[in-house]
Amino acid sequence: MSDITTSKEFKDVVKNLNARQFDTALNCLSKLSTIHPNDYYILKLFASIYFKKSEWNNALKYYKKLLVFNRDKFKVYNNLGLIFFNLGKINKSIVNFKKSTNDVPNLTAYNNLGIAYYELGKFKNAIENYLAALELDQNNYQAKKSIINLLTFYQPNNFKKNSIVKLNQKISQIYKEIQIENLNNSYEIKKIFSSNKDIIKTFKNNFFLDETEIFRKNSRNLNCTRHFKIFNEFKIIPKFCFSCYKVQITLFNVIDLIKLYFIFNNLSLKKNNIRKCMIEMRNNIKGNYKGYIYCEGLDEAKLISDSLNEIIKKAYSQEFKIEIKHGCSEFYESYPTFKNINFKGKQEMEYRSEWEEKENIIDKRIPIRENNDKKILGVTIKGINLSDILIIKNWLVFAKIINDESYKLIYDDEIGTNFIENILKPQLDFRKKELKFNKN
Repeated sequence: MSDITTSKEFKDVVKNLNARQFDTALNCLSKLSTIHPNDYYILKLFASIYFKKSEWNNALKYYKKLLVFNRDKFKVYNNLGLIFFNLGKINKSIVNFKKSTNDVPNLTAYNNLGIAYYELGKFKNAIENYLAALELDQNNYQAKKSIINLLTFYQPNNFKKNSIVKLNQKISQIYKEIQIENLNNSYEIKKIFSSNKDIIKTFKNNFFLDETEIFRKNSRNLNCTRHFKIFNEFKIIPKFCFSCYKVQITLFNVIDLIKLYFIFNNLSLKKNNIRKCMIEMRNNIKGNYKGYIYCEGLDEAKLISDSLNEIIKKAYSQEFKIEIKHGCSEFYESYPTFKNINFKGKQEMEYRSEWEEKENIIDKRIPIRENNDKKILGVTIKGINLSDILIIKNWLVFAKIINDESYKLIYDDEIGTNFIENILKPQLDFRKKELKFNKN
């Protein structure tokens, strides 16, 4: 080991790095580097600090220097892959992740390869690398979860020997036997869920998914991550969100949420609008069970709302509330008037032109991608899949925790608790009151 690593100056740099005092660490490190300009550990610290600061080009320069030392190359290549990914150069990231696995087969790089191929819409390649990760660790949750999610919009013709793919195919076959018009009968839902439960039991793997929302997606990118970055940093509502409306369906028990899931599965919309069913996990947000359909503009939302209202009323349940919402509820506290909707004319709140400059600040941080690096979104396959079944099981856990005993109509096995219990602890009384309020 280099003597430099035992020095007080070096230890101070590490201390500041661990405390996330990056600028202080860089100042100290710069002084050390004048004395030890090509020391491996000095260069490694520079690379690490710039990486943590998300200064990707500076990090890139130092990780490239580390390759000369021929130490832990698989780690260096993996970090180079992450840097290129964050720079929007996805194909270059793939090259480096591959070099990492070629140097030393490792879980991290295989999972990162899966993510990179997924980003480019190369789903077969993504699955291949997630499976390679599972060969190194058959219990690796990230790889399992990624495959389960990927199978919601990709049906592989190979990999049939893999237990996850095999299980997903068996579950998808059940969908073809469902009589949708009979789903107002809880017994029919129980038969469906019991069949899937029995199939899952035949596999020894411990299948679990820490998700609570079931989506039906098209290939449109709503870019919500970008919009929330803008809101969180500047407390302004992005221009895009002013044209975003959603039809919200509030339900009062878990059985009706599952029925709505089947409605969304079979709903035919002109634009195949993105939609989701979910349990409410956010603090102090009213309603326990919800469905959303995302719309472009108020007129589209009104048309879908009227149509959906008749479908639910006719085929499934009388106990529901359907309404149109503007943007996301996270905006309402800062801008109460954004919540208000004028169905006959100009909206009470309009986009402020001075906000555009702040949006541009965030957009300049997002790298421009070449065409071959552009993100490709998958379209959800119609039907039931393993992901859906595992998430519905989480809904049943939620129902049990808040004392919604309707779940017993479709599930008579013992239900344990999982990650949902810890999330609900601070708001359990609120959730139970919401259930009680809706029963009255």
